[in-house]
Amino acid sequence: MLTRRTLLAAAVGTIPMALHAQSPASDWPNKAVKIVIGFPPGQGTDVAARLYAAHLQQAFVQPFVVDNKPGAGATLAAGAVAKAAPDGYTLLLTSSGPLAVAPHLYANLGFDPMVDLEPIALAGRSPLILVVPADSSAKSLPELVALSKRQDLSAGSGGNGVTNHLALEMFKIVSGAKLLHVPYKGAAPAMNDLMGGQIQTMFESAGAALVQVKAGRLRALAVTSSSRYSELPDIPTVAEYYPGFEAITWVMFAAPKGTPEAIKNKLAVQVNKIMAEAAVKDKLLQSGIETTPDTTPAKAKAYALQEFDKWGKIIKRANVKLE
Repeated sequence: MLTRRTLLAAAVGTIPMALHAQSPASDWPNKAVKIVIGFPPGQGTDVAARLYAAHLQQAFVQPFVVDNKPGAGATLAAGAVAKAAPDGYTLLLTSSGPLAVAPHLYANLGFDPMVDLEPIALAGRSPLILVVPADSSAKSLPELVALSKRQDLSAGSGGNGVTNHLALEMFKIVSGAKLLHVPYKGAAPAMNDLMGGQIQTMFESAGAALVQVKAGRLRALAVTSSSRYSELPDIPTVAEYYPGFEAITWVMFAAPKGTPEAIKNKLAVQVNKIMAEAAVKDKLLQSGIETTPDTTPAKAKAYALQEFDKWGKIIKRANVKLE
């Protein structure tokens, strides 16, 4: 016979089980979430971070606050998040540099980006554009390669080890182009010298290069994505001449190691919903970023690992070192 005491004991016994069964994402977020980025306000990653933060705040009805923490190639921000509590309230929106490139260039980061950070969602990709001055005699990518073998040509970048430098080194390896690398302290002065004729070519982010291409100050020869760039549909990809070539920048949400899977999945689902909005696509495209639909934590991790391996091989083969 079931007595009152037996029923009470059974009910009390089920409480811990019910609490244990409750998903850690069921009430996430119930307070402000911080999105840390390694770049100053106004740059492409910052624009993307603020756009996503606004939409995430609207979706979850909790504050999503962007925290700019620039320095050391964006690794200061990545390191801070890697050491944060894995509770879903400190996120990183990172470029390819801190996750896929920095571990091959910095001897002691103080953390392992590919271990101490867990990818959540690929939130956008942006091709680089291979550009030359508008009056360059090179009218196509093959013409540039041929010209580089007949006369000295220099190619600028935003600095040793940045993505446009690594794209240049990859291009030199696959094409045999003879291009002298000239590193600058940032992409802007390199672009100015390119338009002024002090250097002859460079790979530059779509957001920065597209403005000058459309203004007629620079000529686009190729884009570095695996498929043609929607904003320059008549410009071929490097891969059309050298199959398999891809050198792009990207932005990805990540969290400290140990962040519950349920929270990561919940965030990834919402990021996909945000990317599906036409207004978001248009806004990101203004910064040269194309959306990456159907992202998941597993897909994001696989992509980050693929990029990590690719850039590690290029850095080693080209003997790229920070100065």
